[in-house]
Amino acid sequence: MKTLIEETIRTVPADYLEIRIERTKQLSINFEGKNLKSSQQVEDYGGYVRALVDGGWGFKSFNNVETLKENAQIAVKNAKILGKPKFRMCPVAKYIEKIHPDLNGKTDPRSISFTDKVNYFRELVKTVTESHERIINARSSYVERERNLIIANSGGTYLTIEDLDVSGGISAVARKGDVIQSAYQSFGTKNAWEDVRRIEKHIDRIVKDSVDLTDAMAVKGGRYTVILDPKLAGVFIHEAFGHLSEGDAVAANPTLQEQMKFGRPFGEKHLNVCDGGAYPGCRGSYPFDDEGTPSTLTHIIKEGKLQGRLHSRETAGKMREAPTGNARTVSYRFPPICRMSNTFIDRGESTLEDMLKGIDYGIYACGSGSGNTSMDMFTFSAEKSFIIRNGKIEEMLRDVVLTGNIFETLLSIDMIGSDLVLSRGGACGRSYGQRLQYPLPVSMGSPHIRIQKVLIGGR
Repeated sequence: MKTLIEETIRTVPADYLEIRIERTKQLSINFEGKNLKSSQQVEDYGGYVRALVDGGWGFKSFNNVETLKENAQIAVKNAKILGKPKFRMCPVAKYIEKIHPDLNGKTDPRSISFTDKVNYFRELVKTVTESHERIINARSSYVERERNLIIANSGGTYLTIEDLDVSGGISAVARKGDVIQSAYQSFGTKNAWEDVRRIEKHIDRIVKDSVDLTDAMAVKGGRYTVILDPKLAGVFIHEAFGHLSEGDAVAANPTLQEQMKFGRPFGEKHLNVCDGGAYPGCRGSYPFDDEGTPSTLTHIIKEGKLQGRLHSRETAGKMREAPTGNARTVSYRFPPICRMSNTFIDRGESTLEDMLKGIDYGIYACGSGSGNTSMDMFTFSAEKSFIIRNGKIEEMLRDVVLTGNIFETLLSIDMIGSDLVLSRGGACGRSYGQRLQYPLPVSMGSPHIRIQKVLIGGR
């Protein structure tokens, strides 16, 4: 294979040529109640060629790797048809490395038999469904993906990468009369069955939350001082600001370029937002992105001011900035585009107790339900929430929806906690043309944060 790849790069003329060969094995298990809804083990093998010629990109994916050279020629032909004004693709050093999962003495999930995995999740779901009379359903999912990649390009890079990604979750659904509520806990790991088993300690919580939510009162709409827990704050910064920081979105949108100028204040000096595959130990961590660029840790916002964004080699060259190692793809069926990795609000100095002080009547919003963003506007729902009354967390609320302008909201963060937590289970979707690239393994996180005058939708 290496001989064929090197010969193709040497003999097929292009300004830049990139080759990806990928073999994937995926196992999935899904329970609906006590019933095994689906289980499957599938394999996939294929690759792509990307060619840059006179400013135009050609892309060709394929399943027969023996036809690599022919597909490279097709990619070059397509690039010539789509030629555009030339740009300078940001150079990076060449890398020749072999990379394997680092188990660190932990149990490789692949060493657990398929039968044992099915039985493990069967027992978890059984425990949830039999835990309370109001529980009417439980769901669980487990996805294990093993990949062997070759990433090579005309710059001299040749990477051989074996990686492992495991994700899933479990939910409890409770009903009281006409009120149906649920609670969920995800998990994710790059290397350890022990990380999967941590889901066990959350079973009692998700059962209690789903049951308690059926008794909770709906929130009254208005503006409140709101404290977000690390999970909801992490989803907020990922969805509402992380996507705005992806270099291809900025490069293609003059309005966004004006909004996202370096040096613009987006918050107080205590606000620091980062992203990077070089952040260790998370699902969004990786040594090289899908262009063969080393991962980094990028300060998007530093001391309240915009300082960085997330780049591929193309967008870095177009915007005369440094590549950040954020060119990613979910499979060989898509070219890499600018994507987040591990996105988080960095820790501050406050405690949750500090934040509660001085709040006569506010809301403590926890967990993530659903959310939508449109440019600088966002809408997010919390999984559960509580009234803050005279500095104390009291009655539970349901149906709490936060809405606002991201730029105004960031400026309204007046306290940031010291208790940074990054999610173990996260997945990101982004459209490429008419097709959705999903699920891309990511992590997101934050400490607790306090925001003034948040608009809450409710009854």
